[in-house]
Amino acid sequence: MTDQAGGAAPFVTTVALRFCDTDRLGHVNNAVYNVMYEAGRAEMLESVGLLSPASDRAVVIARLELDFLREMNWPGTVLIESAIHRIGTKSFHLRQRLSVDGTLTSRAASVLAIMDTNTRRAVAITEDWRAAFAQWLVPDFT
Repeated sequence: MTDQAGGAAPFVTTVALRFCDTDRLGHVNNAVYNVMYEAGRAEMLESVGLLSPASDRAVVIARLELDFLREMNWPGTVLIESAIHRIGTKSFHLRQRLSVDGTLTSRAASVLAIMDTNTRRAVAITEDWRAAFAQWLVPDFT
């Protein structure tokens, strides 16, 4: 996905809130926010074939920061935006946002490493992966 000027833009997907996502207080439970971020990351990577079960490469989270800004309530549809902040040698930094009806509810920052599934060690990001990531490289995305 690119912006109207032809530059990189965040990957966007949506998830419907479910009644079972709510807790005793009647709002979406904090653990569900992380599940939504995972869904956004997985859909983004899968959209370019980077999560193939047949591959000897996997993506693992090395760090995750999450800021809760507003509560979410069922029913509703959550917009998940995911953008690459920085690409390193063996890892990349991802920024994500959740919003409902135009209201920003949460932000997340994570570092994800590329792992060889046989050795269980981090490996260098290939040029193919870098090229796929470039479409979502938005360093100023917050």
